[in-house]
Amino acid sequence: MQKTILNFLQLTRAYSLSVTIASCLVILSYAHYSENFSWFNFIVMTIALCSIHLGANLFDDYIDVKTKLKKGIALKDIYFNSFTPKAKLITQEIYSLNQVKTILMTLFGIGLLSGLYFTLTTGWQVLIFALIGGILTLFYPISSRYYLAEITIGLIYGPLIIMGGYFALSGEFNSNLLLFSFAIFFSTLVLLHTHNIMDWEFDIKENKNTLAILCKTKENAIKALKYMIVLSYAIIVLGVLNLNFNPDMLYVFLTLPIATKLLESIKDYINIKDVKFEPRWYWGFFENWKEIKSEKIDFFMFRFYLARNFSLFFAIFASIGVVS
Repeated sequence: MQKTILNFLQLTRAYSLSVTIASCLVILSYAHYSENFSWFNFIVMTIALCSIHLGANLFDDYIDVKTKLKKGIALKDIYFNSFTPKAKLITQEIYSLNQVKTILMTLFGIGLLSGLYFTLTTGWQVLIFALIGGILTLFYPISSRYYLAEITIGLIYGPLIIMGGYFALSGEFNSNLLLFSFAIFFSTLVLLHTHNIMDWEFDIKENKNTLAILCKTKENAIKALKYMIVLSYAIIVLGVLNLNFNPDMLYVFLTLPIATKLLESIKDYINIKDVKFEPRWYWGFFENWKEIKSEKIDFFMFRFYLARNFSLFFAIFASIGVVS
């Protein structure tokens, strides 16, 4: 049973769920003040959003595998240029393509049923958020042609999920939360952009158009990463100074050690090749670190974890500030 669960989590790349969990925490920090709020609805919403996220991850791998198969490449010979294993359990036939389709229908089915539930309990406006989400999801597979893949994901896991989730739980719209959601948008871009800086060579080989590639050089891409981090903080500061944000939302600056180390480390990624990576507790979680080191991908995962931890703890500390 444990192995089955672990395989499922690997198949659906559950390590990326932090962005959805962060968005759910943001929604909770505002929605729990509403007269219409219920913990049952929050749990239903969280399960639905996580299911859709995992389904989207798996669907992306499924499409990439099918594309390779259409080119005449045998399943066992399919390989993706990436530091992190992509579609590994599919290419190794631990999961058949039919099993993958069943899992996809289940995950998206949970999201669909939840959407219908909130439409009936909250209002037809929920369908607007669902429609926008559907359009962005359908656009995502071709968004990289226009250097918009990261923007698309950021919009989904920032403003769309946060505003849609808040409306589903409260039946209301909140302008302050909309501004807050763009801080989450930029903190999510930090994670995506960091990943793509490290995948620079692989993405060029695969003809993927990322924001990092658009920057022309890795040095410019790192400058863009700095701007994303600064904008994340700046939105919170702006909200505190000029709007009705709780001053305690400035707790987000507790993530500065993570952000600083991320920028220092990603710069090392270009200039220094032989670096020892020693996680510290104040940089967040570095799960399965011994296994990662044994597989010799610690140089990649160290930066990835820093970027993920920044986006996750940014949302956590800001949300704590909302309710304090």
